Amino acid sequence: MTTDWGVYNLTAKLPDGTHVEANDRRATRWFIRWRVNGSAHKRTFKAKGHAKTFHARLLAAQGFDWPADERGYPIEPSRLAAIAADPEPRPPSGPTFENYCEHTWYPTARTSWADKNRLGHRRNMRLAIEYLRYEPHDPRLSRGDDRQAGGSIKLADLVPDDVLRALALRKTSNGRTAAVNARRIQRARTTDQQDLDLTPEVTSPATVRAFYITLAMILRAAHASGHTSKDPLLGTAKHAPKPAQKRISQRVVPTIDEVFDLADAIAVLGPPGPDGRPQGERFRALVLAAGTLGPRPGELVAHRSDWIDWADDHTVVRFHQTEAAVYDTEEGIRGRRTRQLKHRDEDEWREVPTLAAVADTLRLHLERGYGTDGRTFTSVTGKPLDWHNIIEPYWRPACERVFTGSTKPQLATMTPSLLRKAAITFWLDSGINPLLAADWAGH
Repeated sequence: MTTDWGVYNLTAKLPDGTHVEANDRRATRWFIRWRVNGSAHKRTFKAKGHAKTFHARLLAAQGFDWPADERGYPIEPSRLAAIAADPEPRPPSGPTFENYCEHTWYPTARTSWADKNRLGHRRNMRLAIEYLRYEPHDPRLSRGDDRQAGGSIKLADLVPDDVLRALALRKTSNGRTAAVNARRIQRARTTDQQDLDLTPEVTSPATVRAFYITLAMILRAAHASGHTSKDPLLGTAKHAPKPAQKRISQRVVPTIDEVFDLADAIAVLGPPGPDGRPQGERFRALVLAAGTLGPRPGELVAHRSDWIDWADDHTVVRFHQTEAAVYDTEEGIRGRRTRQLKHRDEDEWREVPTLAAVADTLRLHLERGYGTDGRTFTSVTGKPLDWHNIIEPYWRPACERVFTGSTKPQLATMTPSLLRKAAITFWLDSGINPLLAADWAGH
């Protein structure tokens, strides 16, 4: 049978991806495009000599009508003779996806990650192991060996369709929403509720993208080690695109006045504390600091009261560390971890001047004993601040009071991290030099 070949010229790329002629001295990559029976193919090389050799093979295949393999590569006559002598293809062997992840990839890769990155990648890896399994009617089961329905797919068998199926499953799998729906169903059963409102169990594009990044790391490592004969990631990246950011002109953040309104709203929430004031009062200074000083949430958790340089006309708040709670029972990690500021060395500090009203609120906050053990901000129980614990009882109701029915209704569901953007926007609107604003923000 005649093979229809179409071979294009050798082309090169610059480091920034610009296409140039193959003989351009600035080129760092060379690629070839060709067609086989109407199917388009492309191959990239790091060495020009390798690219020219493969291009010559394609031209020979076109001239002498050589057949092509499943990748679209030319099969030379000498290889045809070898195939004829051994017509029965040997079934692919090697490790399964699950075995490779658990015993090879993860034990090596985990050493280069920080705690939260390690938790995220491990979670995504386990989901990929769950998704990448042989279906009952998978034709690859007929290859024998130890393949069986429900078993982990062998790396040598993986194709892009398997990756696309895993992405489709991830898009419709949301553990938190599923748990909420399960509680609603249970509550409806016990109260004989007839109308039940369930939230669709879908996953955000950012979560799907994070899953794809982990899966791609695994499959690229397996491919580099020779465990996959084809590239199972070919053409799959577009199905898990990076979430598009809103245009800056379309972004909405609280104004400085709305930050103060939000602080007032949160201060009247909650039951009375030991001093008779609502327990939300202890979060007034927290909201003002977050919305005017531009810290990241973890930097407020780690903040110490002696990092404030008091002055009648120029109080400065310094930031030195960031802190978060980390729980990983599988690896025996339970507790809080403190690190240096993002993009900074361990001995670096960041200093931000405060508004007079914010400085007064911070001073009153500490005088009332809302900060304990040297910490500037704490929870209602006096323990280290945990943002997750104040979202539902304090943060969300305060946002709803201020922004529901306003010209910015979308901010009724905003997250605390948006206060950082509000502070930076306030600085720029006030005429602060962008370089100085970047230094205050820790960019």
